[in-house]
Amino acid sequence: MRWRTARRPSAGWRLAGPLTAGLAIAALLGSVARGQEAAPPAGLTVERVRLPRAPRVRAGDRHLTVVRVDLRRYRLAVLSAVRDGAPRPLDAWVRDFQLTGGINAGMFLPNRRPVGTLHDRGEVLSDRNPARFNAIVGWDPRGDGAALGVGGAGCPEGRAGLLSRYASAVQGFRMMIDCRGRARPWPTQRIYSAAAFGRDRDGRAVFLHSRTPYRMDELSEMIVDLDLGVRGLVYMEGGPEASLIVRAPGARVTEMGSWEDGFNPNDDNRALWDLPSVIGFRPR
Repeated sequence: MRWRTARRPSAGWRLAGPLTAGLAIAALLGSVARGQEAAPPAGLTVERVRLPRAPRVRAGDRHLTVVRVDLRRYRLAVLSAVRDGAPRPLDAWVRDFQLTGGINAGMFLPNRRPVGTLHDRGEVLSDRNPARFNAIVGWDPRGDGAALGVGGAGCPEGRAGLLSRYASAVQGFRMMIDCRGRARPWPTQRIYSAAAFGRDRDGRAVFLHSRTPYRMDELSEMIVDLDLGVRGLVYMEGGPEASLIVRAPGARVTEMGSWEDGFNPNDDNRALWDLPSVIGFRPR
């Protein structure tokens, strides 16, 4: 289930040397370092939740990272190599464009362009609509309405309806949790690290990451069982390229994936991989 040619981290971004040894260890343990000196800014929360089911392999730390973003205080941003410069690791996207955080903007092709739809405030960066893709997230409403919407399998509207109401959107491979909070079936039994994007019952944007690899139907069921209030969750990326970053006082997150059946079946990845497109957020 890979559309893109794998590209390992460029040498300029590798974790190496004594100054980064601590970060490499943090990556092994789950790759989350949270500042303790201050509370997170208003409108931003970070949770680390232990997943109830043991994984099928010894990898990761069996925790789910959940970042919630209030869109009344933060604005989502699309950044892409289609328009904004060369691919780079997610922490570099966040630094270079003065973001508070971000996540993968879906999967990508060997030429580094998005596999699915990617719109930014009415600008079409990709209008692809693969037959197997069945979920999309939209924001920047064109009129009155919710700040963020999810469309696709198990939701009231599909891609066309959501694009008519939102000027920005990213299409993901599959719906993990539908708009009523129900886990959706998954087409394969493969296991991998995962990054996902959606909304919760309060209308906040939700970014989730699990380095520990699971089948996606198992991960979705656990998220529902944990009662995290997710109402529409879309798979963005898996394996070593699955990334989640937050850089805010009191909330510092560095998550990277590793395991992917059939591609990278190990827990050895210690570096953020180059990404051609990301969804970020910054204060309004």
